[in-house]
Amino acid sequence: MSIEKDLEQLITKIAPSKDIAGGFMSRNDIIQLIRKVATDASLIGYCHAEKLTRERMEKKLTMLEQELTIIKDQLKDAEFDLIAANK
Repeated sequence: MSIEKDLEQLITKIAPSKDIAGGFMSRNDIIQLIRKVATDASLIGYCHAEKLTRERMEKKLTMLEQELTIIKDQLKDAEFDLIAANK
């Protein structure tokens, strides 16, 4: 899920229902609402960043494993060449 979709769900969840025509919020209510939205939005961003980091590290690990396999194969070839050269 994208960050935009998660944020949109958060906004929909926090926004007052359509039945409520309006009203007055105290300064403390507004501060609490802003704090909740900022905290939840930060958590959404953090979760997505962790997911992207994990995916990037998995790709890097796969590349390193492939490189290690290539080096092992090259080492085997060099060993065979060395054995052949000694005979």
